[in-house]
Amino acid sequence: MVHIPAKAVLASLFAVVVGVVACQAAPKIRSANGAPNLVVFLIDDMGWQDTSVDFHGERTPFNDFFRTPAMAQLARDGVRFTQAYSCAVCSPSRVSLLTGQNAARHHVTNWILDGETGGASAVLLPPVWRMNGLQPGDSPTLPGLLRDAGYRTIHVGKAHWGAVGTTGSDPCNLGFDVNIAGHAAGAPGSYQGEDRYGEGKQGQEVFAVPGMQAYKGTKTHLTDALTTEACREVAIAAAAKQPFFLHLAHYAVHMPVQPHRPFDDHYQAALVGQFERDYASMIEGIDHSLAVLRQQLIVLGVADNTLIVFYSDNGGLSHVARGKNVLGSGKETHNLPLREGKGSAYEGGIRVPAIVSWGKVNPAAPSQQRIPVASGARCAYPILIEDLFPTLLGFAGASAPAAAGIDGADFADCLAHPARCDRATPLIWHFPNIWVVEPAGSRSGYRPHSVIRQGDWKAIYFYDEQRWELYDIAHDLGEQRDLAAAEPTRLRVLATELQARLVAVNAPWPIDKVTLQERRMRLL
Repeated sequence: MVHIPAKAVLASLFAVVVGVVACQAAPKIRSANGAPNLVVFLIDDMGWQDTSVDFHGERTPFNDFFRTPAMAQLARDGVRFTQAYSCAVCSPSRVSLLTGQNAARHHVTNWILDGETGGASAVLLPPVWRMNGLQPGDSPTLPGLLRDAGYRTIHVGKAHWGAVGTTGSDPCNLGFDVNIAGHAAGAPGSYQGEDRYGEGKQGQEVFAVPGMQAYKGTKTHLTDALTTEACREVAIAAAAKQPFFLHLAHYAVHMPVQPHRPFDDHYQAALVGQFERDYASMIEGIDHSLAVLRQQLIVLGVADNTLIVFYSDNGGLSHVARGKNVLGSGKETHNLPLREGKGSAYEGGIRVPAIVSWGKVNPAAPSQQRIPVASGARCAYPILIEDLFPTLLGFAGASAPAAAGIDGADFADCLAHPARCDRATPLIWHFPNIWVVEPAGSRSGYRPHSVIRQGDWKAIYFYDEQRWELYDIAHDLGEQRDLAAAEPTRLRVLATELQARLVAVNAPWPIDKVTLQERRMRLL
């Protein structure tokens, strides 16, 4: 177990008494008529292979390298989604989770901070996108609708919904009763309590984790501190017999990658780079957090009435910073057999680990009879992070207004019958921004792009070259065989559908560097 200093615990309890972490002094008690508690356990930058859980269909060296027993137990208890997706970078995913809207519709198409966060490529400038992020009144939010339905809504960890200085940077303005450590920045100044989580770093003030004073100056890793706070908030809701929505969004495993002690001891003999050892310790720290939270739910007697969704906000980092991994390779290989990583149009950038399970399996529990979840099941039904919005609302017996423009699809039936699911609607990605500047003529996926997946077929459009690619994901998971020339009719159908959907939601387009006009998608 990770040691939490007594000083930190006492200070945290004192914080409860004076209400310093609450969005309002005394959230009123509401009733949700026996609805289940909901937990979204969201990880930052965790790749599809950053786990001991097999999402591939066969074990890989990555599965044997990472230590995630709690995640493995969650998969044994529930349903693992082998084809779960997020956006290529974080803020678009997070806004989609809160609104149920695709990034093409909500227009937060890149990560946010303070103004433009992208650069210019050889031929393109960034689009006119919503760089201030999600703001109050833009759209009904998941926590806001759940709060209206009687839930106590709790945010702990990374927010990253609204830009610096905007009202949307505070989760309290987006439907949460409680905000702990959430603000505009998407990364901490440090994960170490000794470093005060970045507080006081000159020139890096924007990344200092707010609040958390009970832990600053101690030896408490940020992941452990956030876990303690989440457990405390859950206890408050349980004591009040109020259903809760916990959005536990860890900053880990985002940069800066730093050792999570004592878990780093497990990797010192591994034949990988030091960066990878530290990264693995952060993954194990996240897994420990999941174990601690589940145990807290059991102790409180609410585990069999609490649904847990484990998810990542984008694919695993691989393009920059990473070192030699367990394969003996480096850049662009950390998500194999998936191609590339975070920021890319290819599977490594968007496919993520996802599991849904009850906190404790108990078929006799009334909530589990109403919402059956298969145990130890694999589901190949493709889901996108915006699908969590209608699914969670449905669990709570709530819904969004008809005019909310929801793109997500409810996948609750897949939990009971994971082998019988089939998705009728396509999955859409729209990333017209520049995440990293690639050399002219680059054939990488780290360029402005839009993507459509229908069934097993995936079409990608790159705006700089105005070029299409087509892949059969079922038979070419690594996206090595571009079938655009061999399947022109199939590609034309997908391209037409993608363009129509983007036009329908007034999606932002990249800007041509020479003409300063929108560079719209070019059909075949």
